[in-house]
Amino acid sequence: MPDLASEIIEDLTTRVRRFLNATGGYEHLDFLAAGGSAAVYRVVRNGNSSALKAFNPRFFSGAGGDAERHRLDVQKRLIGHGCTSLVQTYQVVETEGTAFVEMEYIEWPQLTNKLGEVPDSAIVPLISQLVEAVRFLDSLNIVHRDIKPENIHVSPDFKYLKLLDLGVVREFDSPDASDACVTDHGNQRPFLATAQYSSPEYLFRLDEPTAKLWRGLNIYQIGAVLHDLIKKEPLFKHEMSLGNRWLVARAVLAKQPSFADPIPNRLLALKALSSRCLIKDLDTRLAVVGWEDFVLEGASDPVSALRGRLAKGAITNRRGAGESSAARLEFERAEFMKRFSDRIRAELIHICGAQLPLTMKPPSPGAPMDVRYELAVDKQLSISCHLGFDWQAGLYERSANLRVGAQFLSAGRDDEAPAIEYRPVGVAVIQEAEDEAATLVTNELANLVGRALDRIEGGENSASLHGLNLQDTQESQSLQLGDNQ
Repeated sequence: MPDLASEIIEDLTTRVRRFLNATGGYEHLDFLAAGGSAAVYRVVRNGNSSALKAFNPRFFSGAGGDAERHRLDVQKRLIGHGCTSLVQTYQVVETEGTAFVEMEYIEWPQLTNKLGEVPDSAIVPLISQLVEAVRFLDSLNIVHRDIKPENIHVSPDFKYLKLLDLGVVREFDSPDASDACVTDHGNQRPFLATAQYSSPEYLFRLDEPTAKLWRGLNIYQIGAVLHDLIKKEPLFKHEMSLGNRWLVARAVLAKQPSFADPIPNRLLALKALSSRCLIKDLDTRLAVVGWEDFVLEGASDPVSALRGRLAKGAITNRRGAGESSAARLEFERAEFMKRFSDRIRAELIHICGAQLPLTMKPPSPGAPMDVRYELAVDKQLSISCHLGFDWQAGLYERSANLRVGAQFLSAGRDDEAPAIEYRPVGVAVIQEAEDEAATLVTNELANLVGRALDRIEGGENSASLHGLNLQDTQESQSLQLGDNQ
């Protein structure tokens, strides 16, 4: 649906003037913009500016009127809120045959128009503020549903942002029969702008509208904004430039964004986080990303931390002609796993060097795909790191869920060790964003090795460490204490 027609804007302007005159008058009124459902104005009263949104009256008549009124009720809950990174709402009124929402007026430009100018040093503060706004809404069981650079305004010095456009917010558990893969008003919003920053399960209605769906959408959309800040360009820019609905939808469903960069080590941790946020599968995305992952300011890079610690001396479509698709897929998977596991081996050797000599042990033929990287602490003790690949099926048959684990092993006692404990860390796609997936795994293994060194340097007896899983040593200790009581 295109922007509002000129005659509708003229009619809304007349209604706005009547509303303002009836509620105390105004000194100045400027038309700013119009979308498919409303017009926005700048109003000056008593020397103060505010933004006034006036909705197309037809959205409040007929069967859809109740749904629109419910959305307005949700916005009323946000009047006078205390979140500095979320646009303030002053009043929500239904009158003059339509509805008006008066909000804080933000003179800052849209992020979508400033992506190429945002310095790398500003990314963490800006994304942290965006997370603050989304978590504030989340705490009220409200989901924004349309988080994208177009709805984010940034200060000229790139120190602050505001999340705008609350016109499509909804409650997590609100029954809304009109709710669709688009952000509001059925299918009348422009498809491309809606689809570009939608998660696959939201765009294609693959899951019921529950708290799980909305939290997964929040994670995905924050990751998409982070992608744009890192790449300095919009997500799926090429598909958007073609203006083809089908190509955009296919990219959302199956294309893993790439973070290819002429500066290889630039923003690696942020690229890895964004890559996890943009995982296509909802369950995997929620398993590998939590709000705690967005505590970015002051957080240390695990790879850098481990490398620095050791430096101080601590012990510290592609199917060949005439070849069956199944055989080709099996070949591509095998080649990928070899290439990927060798990449992780090289990364670990580069980090740990001679202080923790590494031996890689590939899986035996027919065994589950689990690669072991054994880091020798001394002749009696090693840190055994594991990387597992769980291949998906169907549409995502070229994607593997990645899981890692680590435990201590004493020399000659491999058979006595308990089963390795894994945790999912992300998804790897054959020949798509493999560097980002490798960064995910390397970061997590660096964390696990760092935990191992904590135990060793704490003076624990090597024999007592044998078989100890390192996924969450604090949790393991708690369980052991509980068993002993």
